[in-house]
Amino acid sequence: MSLLPEYEVMITRRSFPMRCPAGSSALGLALAVSLGACGGSTPSPLDAPPAPPADDVARLPDEISREEILLRGTPDPTAYALIRRLRPTWLLARGQTSFTNGASSFPVVYVDGILRGGLATLHQVAPNQIKRMEFIGPGDATTRWGTGHRSGVINVVTGR
Repeated sequence: MSLLPEYEVMITRRSFPMRCPAGSSALGLALAVSLGACGGSTPSPLDAPPAPPADDVARLPDEISREEILLRGTPDPTAYALIRRLRPTWLLARGQTSFTNGASSFPVVYVDGILRGGLATLHQVAPNQIKRMEFIGPGDATTRWGTGHRSGVINVVTGR
């Protein structure tokens, strides 16, 4: 058996011994890891486009349209249940109303542009009456209806 120089290593996993420099295995490993971290190949223009969603109804974060209600909202008995399922963030409290009063405030409900009250009002509106619903943030609600809308407005349009 002959002695190998210090810069060479004997690899015996194969049926025949193979000699390679000691640094080349670490270099090969580093190259494989860096290529694997690149995330794959770029899409080819010949690849098929991604599949469209199952429905063509636009899902806007601040609006629930009549089409979306018909498509996704049939089992809901009330507007509150519909919002809770489709846009639950509309029903969340939005911070303190003042430093002295630590209570959080909730959005106010308008039906056809008329103030109806708090979120409990949504239990009185059936989804089959709704043309669309929209969440209006505090700034826009104050501009449209005046002060007192610190947590925004849920505006229900029935189309009556």
